[in-house]
Amino acid sequence: MLKSLAKPVLLATVIVTCAFGQEIHLKTRTFSPSAQSAADLPPVRGATSARQTVHQIVAFDHTPGVADLDALVTAGAQVTGVLPDNAVVVAVSGGLNTRPNGAIWVGPMEGRDKMSPLLQAGGAYSTATAGESLVIVEFHSDVDATGQAALEASLGATFLRPAGLMPQHVIVRASVTDLAALAEQDQVAYIFPADPAMLNGAGIYSCAGMLTTSGPVPQYANITHGWDLNSDGIAHLTYYFGALTPKVPAATVESEILRAMAQWTSNVNVAFSPSAIASTTRSIFIEFASGAHGDGYPFDGSGVILAHTFYPVPVNSETIAGDMHFNADEAWAVGADTDVYTVALHELGHAIGLSHSDNPGDVMYPYYHRGISLSANDIGAAQELYQAPVTQATAAAPFTVTPTVVVPPVTPPVTNPIVPTPTPAPSPAVPLSLTIDPVAASTQASTWIVTGVVTGGTAPYTVQWQTDHGYTGTAVISTGSDMWTACDIPLVTGSNTITVTAFDSSDHISSQSVTITMQPAAATALPISVSIASPASAVVNVTTPTISVTGTASGGAGITQVTWQTSNGATGTATGVAPWVATGIPVPVGTTTIVIRAYDAKGSSAWVALVAVRP
Repeated sequence: MLKSLAKPVLLATVIVTCAFGQEIHLKTRTFSPSAQSAADLPPVRGATSARQTVHQIVAFDHTPGVADLDALVTAGAQVTGVLPDNAVVVAVSGGLNTRPNGAIWVGPMEGRDKMSPLLQAGGAYSTATAGESLVIVEFHSDVDATGQAALEASLGATFLRPAGLMPQHVIVRASVTDLAALAEQDQVAYIFPADPAMLNGAGIYSCAGMLTTSGPVPQYANITHGWDLNSDGIAHLTYYFGALTPKVPAATVESEILRAMAQWTSNVNVAFSPSAIASTTRSIFIEFASGAHGDGYPFDGSGVILAHTFYPVPVNSETIAGDMHFNADEAWAVGADTDVYTVALHELGHAIGLSHSDNPGDVMYPYYHRGISLSANDIGAAQELYQAPVTQATAAAPFTVTPTVVVPPVTPPVTNPIVPTPTPAPSPAVPLSLTIDPVAASTQASTWIVTGVVTGGTAPYTVQWQTDHGYTGTAVISTGSDMWTACDIPLVTGSNTITVTAFDSSDHISSQSVTITMQPAAATALPISVSIASPASAVVNVTTPTISVTGTASGGAGITQVTWQTSNGATGTATGVAPWVATGIPVPVGTTTIVIRAYDAKGSSAWVALVAVRP
């Protein structure tokens, strides 16, 4: 979730868990807690009185539900952080002396867990040799400015708070001894290297946390989940563009986001392709929205939150997993703050499953600036989830031939050496030639088919295509024929140059290009309208586990479908369109936002929402 400088605000952190038996992943270590009895609980650390707040780790052997959260609340605990896969960090006065119902393990957060590996001995920013380091100290989310100031005074430290710093962060210049003392303070959650450029606050933006449907994950936690790979070893994902900002031409916005996608796909086994519908599995829905927009995390005007992204399955459920939302109220631009490409590059890292880096200069560092590129650390973290693409490993990129340079061993000089004359590959009797059949100059279609013929050279052939917007693919060559067909080539609004290249078995190459202009769809005569008739109120109290919602939809190019989605990840399709009826919408205990979205025949949509409160 990227945030601008003016009013950084942290979201409340709740719980994200998986089945017990999976490990708890911290930046500093990974461990599996074992079951314990109440008598086995370790002594409470950091509490000098029953009234002093203490932070502890609570682990479960199952996915915690409402009853588990209620048990924590009953015990006086407040959840302040998520530790994948099956634990949370809680704040409680005096500490937990007994295990809450449903929990199997309670333990302290140790000092070693709070010090970034980059600051520890042997780390790139270790103070053991550097004397003092500039670091960010992250406090637990329940420690407010008053609590931070109290610790500052008690330690005699100087906390720096330049513009743009998140409210749970301060900057400190400290020695290894000072850092060790800070890490032992219960209020402190994590310490990691600071970017010196942050001291002036200019051009630096913050990311408040890794977003889940239950809340953000703190800096000290480590996400280790990505999308499952398909049978070919690649995570195939689709994307769908919803409403875009009018402050930048739509074709430019799409091009910049696709350019960011290309940066990731060129380094890892992830492939993106356009989707014809917004809500589907393994799909990233990309939209610019204002205020409340149906996911439980409303944007709050300009200068606060730039964008937010939901982690992939299993951290989040379908269909919200991977979705990217940009704040439409920001002053979006290309090549200047606030830069679409830079924000998209960071958010796409979250969309494919990357957590925040501790290393300044990485794209996935929680503070970023315009113009940054993927670092070796960013690429390495992504390749841990998806591995390097085969084309990268074999240097077989479709349109780039990179010669391999072999450095020979050093040997004594040879007098009058005999230098063999290299034998060039024989040229075919007929040179390799690829031709492209004529194509339309323009279209309103989002995909296109290109056909042609390949002749000469040395069979068999391979024909590949690539667009100037980063899409690539392989054409199909008809059996027993020299005709080839490239299907479903994605187009973006504006000019699209498609380059098709033929390779024969002797490594000869022939290429041709065509250009197609995708025209924007004609404006609809009437805007899409969707409304809720029942319940009549925008906020409704319910006592049952499900709710039914009715309403009407009209306009656009003719309404074809009405869907619903809840802030808890449940989705479905309503019956009818004008009127429509959505039944069996689950409403768990608490507050649930229900978004009703109507789609027309051209894929455009509009939405309306209500909030259901179940005591």
